[in-house]
Amino acid sequence: MNTTRIVLTAVLAAVLLASGAAAQNGLALMKVEAGARPVGMAGASVSLTADPDATFYNPAAAAWSESFVLSFGHNEYWENIRIETGYFVSNFKQRVSIHGGIRYASVDNIESRSTPSSEPDAIFSEYDLSWKAGVSYTLNDKVAFGLAAGWFTEKIDMYRGSAFNVDLGLLYRVTPQMNLGASITNLGSSLSLAISGQPGTDDISIPTTYRAGGSYRYDRYLGALDMVIVDDEFHLHLGADAALHDYVSVRAGYMVGYDTRNFTAGASFSRREFTVDYAFVPYSGNLGTSHLFNLTVIL
Repeated sequence: MNTTRIVLTAVLAAVLLASGAAAQNGLALMKVEAGARPVGMAGASVSLTADPDATFYNPAAAAWSESFVLSFGHNEYWENIRIETGYFVSNFKQRVSIHGGIRYASVDNIESRSTPSSEPDAIFSEYDLSWKAGVSYTLNDKVAFGLAAGWFTEKIDMYRGSAFNVDLGLLYRVTPQMNLGASITNLGSSLSLAISGQPGTDDISIPTTYRAGGSYRYDRYLGALDMVIVDDEFHLHLGADAALHDYVSVRAGYMVGYDTRNFTAGASFSRREFTVDYAFVPYSGNLGTSHLFNLTVIL
């Protein structure tokens, strides 16, 4: 077994055996997948490249980039929840690509009550903010590694806290048609919410997530599978994409192991350097349907 296969096997084993991690209970909005193209495939994206939003799943996803690509996203969820995103990837040197991103999630008009009543005592808001920057290094034409670092900030009413975190990732091109990938994202310290000058809350864990999976492309068709561990729970994400035309692609996915969501779908419309992506996720439990939009620009 050569060095490449040894490294790949070790990383995949570490990811798949990591289910003993402590349960996460903070920064809930940062667990929500936000890129329209990945979400249309149910988030089965740990082994995909050439999409700035894929760096959310794997910091090695910027590998083999040949252009400077920007992606801006707007995501609408139930009960005044929205998530705005901005990601980029770019070739930096022969073997090095850089990437970065910002995610801002907010919930407005949250009602506060100290006792049961028809009128709230107060109205407040919550926001979660994440910014990250990183690099992808191509060891050769088959293997790439990725690293990203950044900060989480959470604010609930007057309480605020922040935490440092890192992402680690690996991509392996088995063949020109098949990729394997693995990542550990949001690995870092816990945070404490506090008002300035007052004691804070107990430590709150950040949403560390473990992913491993693969993808296969045949002609104009792409299939992908991710195994995901978050909050000590195992999930399976399945996705497919079909290019119906040079300008139009459609996709669908299915997520296993969630209480309120499973099926996803989406489409892309491309023209020259611009691509518009759309995805929707129907939720059960009277939570409605979420709509996601992305604009990707190649410069």
